[in-house]
Amino acid sequence: MKTTRLNFILPLWLLSAPLAAAPALLIFGASHHGSCDKQRYQCDLHDFNPGLGLEWGFEQMLSGGQLLARAGAYRDSYAKTAAFAAAGWRRVWPLGGDWEAGVVLLGGYLHGSGIDGLIALPLLTAGTPKLALEVGYIPKVKAGGYQGQVSATTFNLRYAF
Repeated sequence: MKTTRLNFILPLWLLSAPLAAAPALLIFGASHHGSCDKQRYQCDLHDFNPGLGLEWGFEQMLSGGQLLARAGAYRDSYAKTAAFAAAGWRRVWPLGGDWEAGVVLLGGYLHGSGIDGLIALPLLTAGTPKLALEVGYIPKVKAGGYQGQVSATTFNLRYAF
């Protein structure tokens, strides 16, 4: 069995869980792909991407935001398993009642989805403090030489315990 860098990073995130202030479950499920040149490439990317992850939100350390760590795995658009570990920052704004909107900026390591290395992903969020929809956007990039240059919009749910 081939050992990857993720085998060393993931345990560090799991060990940090007791230090966390706000754990959450991440439920991955969908993506939408655009910009695939069907004249030159085979563009059968899967839009159903089920998976699970965990997030640990740390005490508010930056004015107006919260530091966080995430790890998870999902079935990627190439019908293979992808896994990641990332750290980031979240900022939310109240909309009225329990509703809020926000942004999340993530950076970390991804093994899968045509990538084996460092990644960055911005997310927009909408929902309540307990349950939120997160929408991410990956611009048109060449990923793993599979389909040429393809953009992707991702959709997942975040459920705070």
